[in-house]
Amino acid sequence: MARYFLTDEPVTEAERLRLCYNLITRPRNEGGAGVTPKTGTWRFVRSVFPLHDRAFNRRWIAEWSGKSALDEADIDRIRDRFGERVAFYFAFLQSYTAFLVFPAVFGAGAWLVLGASSWVYAVVNCLWAVVFFEHWRVKEVDLAVQWGVRGVGKIQHPRPQFQFEREGVDPITGDVVRVFSPYRRLARQMLQVPFAAACVVALGGAIAGCFAIEVFITEVYNGPFKQYLVSGRALGGGVRDMAANSGVDFPADRPPDHLQPDIYDAADPFGREADRVRKLRDSRW
Repeated sequence: MARYFLTDEPVTEAERLRLCYNLITRPRNEGGAGVTPKTGTWRFVRSVFPLHDRAFNRRWIAEWSGKSALDEADIDRIRDRFGERVAFYFAFLQSYTAFLVFPAVFGAGAWLVLGASSWVYAVVNCLWAVVFFEHWRVKEVDLAVQWGVRGVGKIQHPRPQFQFEREGVDPITGDVVRVFSPYRRLARQMLQVPFAAACVVALGGAIAGCFAIEVFITEVYNGPFKQYLVSGRALGGGVRDMAANSGVDFPADRPPDHLQPDIYDAADPFGREADRVRKLRDSRW
């Protein structure tokens, strides 16, 4: 068994660094050293990270300088050296760069043939985005299964900053667990109720105040600058002036029904009745 793990399944550099990190940061009851950066007795420790292998970095940079694109073997080497997270990043860049060739070529051709702005190019771009998204979703799952990290995002680790009240024993696993009273947690959550009520009162008061100011200005106030304070009428007057200058009549611009003749009658083909109505409207405004 030991020969199998050492020959057929050797421990990669990324796994070795991950194991060392877990041994340093895991709690003591889980077999670790219990080093928690920026917390408790370890508050002067800022972070725990491995040192750079400068010789390896120089050798790898010299090797990659002669390549125009990465292949699957390069992605696997990145995974073995720096872990799955960095490997996923480079795998995404590889797929994205390869997929960008089509919109670049098609965009140049569309600009030459269809012009600067073309709905055909927009539709093709939308379809290309959907295809790339589905391609990467499938490839991401394949890489996760291949590397054995499918669903690892659901794994939860104990938070070192958790302030517990007491320690208890799990009746199922027998492990020592940290317990915080649910009643105290509920009391802390209830502290947001007065804040939410104050926000509702403040927002309701602001809305009611805006309505009160609007009613006061439009119905009670008769002082100077009222025409500027009543923004609705000032805006409506600007729209009416634009309509009059453009020769377009809107129903809201006409006089009341008891003053408005039927200008839609075909008895006045030269528009004299419409001119009279417009003059009457201007005199009223």
